[in-house]
Amino acid sequence: MSENPGPARRAAPKIPLRHDDEPSAPSLDYRVHHLTSYRYAKPVSRNYGRAHVEPRATPHQRVLSHEVAVDPAPARLTAHTDFFGNSSTYLLVDGMHERLDVHSHALVTVAERRYGADAMSRPWELCGPEHWGPLLPAESIDFVHPSPRIPAGTAARELSDAVFTPERPIGECLAELTGLIHTDFTYDSSATTVASTLQEVLSARHGVCQDFAHVGVAAVREAGLAARYVSGYLRTAPSQAGALVTQPAGEMVGSAASHAWLSVLVPGIGWVDIDPTNRTFVDQRFVTTAWGRDYADVPPLKGIVVGPPGSRSTLDVAVEVVPVDASAPASEKPVATTGASAPTPE
Repeated sequence: MSENPGPARRAAPKIPLRHDDEPSAPSLDYRVHHLTSYRYAKPVSRNYGRAHVEPRATPHQRVLSHEVAVDPAPARLTAHTDFFGNSSTYLLVDGMHERLDVHSHALVTVAERRYGADAMSRPWELCGPEHWGPLLPAESIDFVHPSPRIPAGTAARELSDAVFTPERPIGECLAELTGLIHTDFTYDSSATTVASTLQEVLSARHGVCQDFAHVGVAAVREAGLAARYVSGYLRTAPSQAGALVTQPAGEMVGSAASHAWLSVLVPGIGWVDIDPTNRTFVDQRFVTTAWGRDYADVPPLKGIVVGPPGSRSTLDVAVEVVPVDASAPASEKPVATTGASAPTPE
């Protein structure tokens, strides 16, 4: 009689460790274009908006240029830096209009991410605030506590207890958490909305990248560690014939619009990013735009529209994140610029 093999073992991603005998991968340059397009059933008179679409500088990412363009031409377009260091753009369109197009154009360089074996072998219990030391920023404590979209006392505690077992290395914990969420939750774009609660996602075990990031952050915070919600993009394939139609690259999930994952603070390394949606540590396929306590801190675009009562709108989003072709003629390459301008695509 054959033995019962038991439940299938969860597949955890390989931890990207740094080895001295391995050459570093070259950095990648990406051209990023993000378009948010609203169409209104009846003309509206005014649009106030705030966009978190500008890639931010990180230890693994350089922003060579960025431009926001709005059509119709805005009466006001100003840049702002929030409490978490994210760049955002405020816009005001004043006058009757039936559509709103917000474009973001950027050129970024993304470096490889690898982590030291000693730091990733640290027991997770030694990664809490009392072990951070003076070199880590004090504002990181904001990512330990509950936030509006990620309250304490949810079923995420069960995930946390399953992953953060006594004296387990933090690298193994993060790999296990990534694999656990990827295996036990189903990606389903029709299952949730931006208003869905964490408890609803934990109960249904269905959702999208935003939901899975919230689940991961909740599990990490239940263990008493710092975790933040990260918004950004995934690499895409070039659109055909110059049209902006998002084409996923490879088998990665979540590239149709902005993507989301989570970042965990590890002493001796800094922030380590994991993506449960794609069961991977974040690598050169990802472009970071902003981070906060949860989605509510960094939505790609939010605002207020003034128009006829009951007026409806439709929303379309397209994203293109493609490597810059080094062989392209100079006239086809992006020109390095900074700041906000109008009008052009997001």
